[in-house]
Amino acid sequence: MSGMRAIWIIGALLVGAAAALLMMDHRASPAGAPVAVPTLDAPRASTPAPAATTQAAGPAQGTQAPATQATAPVPGAPTAVDPPRPARAPVVREPGAVDTGLDRKIAGSTVVAGNIVPKTDARTGERLLYADGRYEIRGEGTKESPYRMSWECLASASETYVPRLNEHDMPQRVALLDGAWVQVEGYLAFPLMVSETKELLVMLNQWDGCCIGVPPTPYDAVEVKLHEPAKRSGAHATFNFGGIKGRLRVDPYLIENWLVGLYVLEDAAMVEGARPEL
Repeated sequence: MSGMRAIWIIGALLVGAAAALLMMDHRASPAGAPVAVPTLDAPRASTPAPAATTQAAGPAQGTQAPATQATAPVPGAPTAVDPPRPARAPVVREPGAVDTGLDRKIAGSTVVAGNIVPKTDARTGERLLYADGRYEIRGEGTKESPYRMSWECLASASETYVPRLNEHDMPQRVALLDGAWVQVEGYLAFPLMVSETKELLVMLNQWDGCCIGVPPTPYDAVEVKLHEPAKRSGAHATFNFGGIKGRLRVDPYLIENWLVGLYVLEDAAMVEGARPEL
């Protein structure tokens, strides 16, 4: 019995040692990690193959090796040029569409016809222009009844008028505002360190003129030249909201083909009772 027990003990020790070696080898390689098996998603190794392998797999001596296949561009990588803009569908004008604004001469641009249809508000009886199936322009464009349009209508000029991309088409819905009386409501930015001024900005977004809020773009801000000075109220970081009425000029201001300003409101005056739409 003692001899058999010794054999069993020795056998158990040998089995245990073999198992320990297997476990150590298993831990040396992460569980489930592929061993020298390339995948489609894995990047190709940049280290050249050994000379012996290259000679075995390469073409016969004297035969030109095939050219290396070009690597496809990485999706989402930045490109040296702007992506192409989608082609615009041709404008279909309704029989009652007006030509207002097509005769405007706006420097550096070409006015393109839109579908501007006169309508009457069924609820209020107010006259309005329904522009390109998206925007309402209310009023008559006179001092007594100025045009009232949305900021989205003003900002839509960016769809076709982008000088840095050599796009100079000014939509009719924007051109018809040139020279007309308009009323806009938005957030006001006064020059810093002044108590009253005759020049300011009216903008779509809140901005304190320095570092709080969203700085304006040429498409969602109007440079205002007041007829009478306006007093600034509140501290530096206080957002002022107001309405302003004046004669609008669509006047592109470019620096090296970059658009810096687009809209100027002249002979303007503050409108009481303007409130932000919350």
